[in-house]
Amino acid sequence: MVVLERDRYVVFQVLPEDIDLKLPELKQKIWQMYKLLFGIDKTTEAGLYFEEFDNPSKKGLIRCNSNSFSFLMTTLSMITEIDKKELIVFPIFVSGLIKKAKSHLS
Repeated sequence: MVVLERDRYVVFQVLPEDIDLKLPELKQKIWQMYKLLFGIDKTTEAGLYFEEFDNPSKKGLIRCNSNSFSFLMTTLSMITEIDKKELIVFPIFVSGLIKKAKSHLS
């Protein structure tokens, strides 16, 4: 029996909105925290991909596979600071369709 891995799209927002944050910093922190919590094996199996990030509104979209969705949620909840700037990465919406997830970005 063939088991397909389905994609999940997570729309998130970084709070507070007035924080100066760049996408490479955020990507690196998410990858580091994921690797710290679950190890290299789970990190490579996760299929994480950063689809979009809107800097003015601090909203973004991450793709992962359905098996690693709960790991991604745990990782996002554990991020509390980047470069000594306190923040919260707050998941807003989760979907299996990218078109529906992108509609929640704007």
